[in-house]
Order: sequence, then C-alpha cells, then structure tokens
Amino acid sequence: MNCEICVIGSEAFLFPFLQFGFRSFTPSSPRALREYLEEVISLGFGVIYLEDSFCFQVEDILDKCWDQQTPIIVPIGGLSESESYSWQMGREMMEKAIGMHVL
Repeated sequence: MNCEICVIGSEAFLFPFLQFGFRSFTPSSPRALREYLEEVISLGFGVIYLEDSFCFQVEDILDKCWDQQTPIIVPIGGLSESESYSWQMGREMMEKAIGMHVL
C-alpha cells in the first residue's frame, strides 16, 4: 500500500499542508480536478485531502472510492455547514448507522 498523501484545493486551503511537503494541486477547472484526482487514485495514493467545495464536482469518483480500502479521501472545510459535502456525508453516515436523522 502506498502511504503518500495528496492535497487538492485552493491556494489558501493548501498553504498549511505545504509545510509538511505533501503533494498538492490547485485545479484550474472541473476537468483538471477530475483528471488529477483520477491520476492520484491510479498511482495508489493512500490519503487524499480534498477541499470540500470541490467534492460535488467529482461526486461520482468519490462514490466509487467510499467502498474501497484505499485511497482514503477526506473532505475538509466548507463555509456553510448545511451546504458542505462533508456535512452531508456525515449526516448520511449517521442515518445509516443508527437508522434516523439526529443532526
């Protein structure tokens, strides 16, 4: 298993991660985002941190990865909790785990 870490997001989002030397990418378009994400998945990266605002653009790719052991894709951020991908996924996981919506 490859334990490399990749971070995808805006320049402001990436700044703290750059201090650790993680491979990073700021997509210039939805197509560039999709191509880069597919590339790091095919290269076998272990962990991919993805800025929450980009998640809805690649939701089909994320859906394929949820059932796999790797890569672990971690959505981070979101300005509005009710509209963020990570908030939505957390709510769906909670409903799946306990059978009802509690958040």
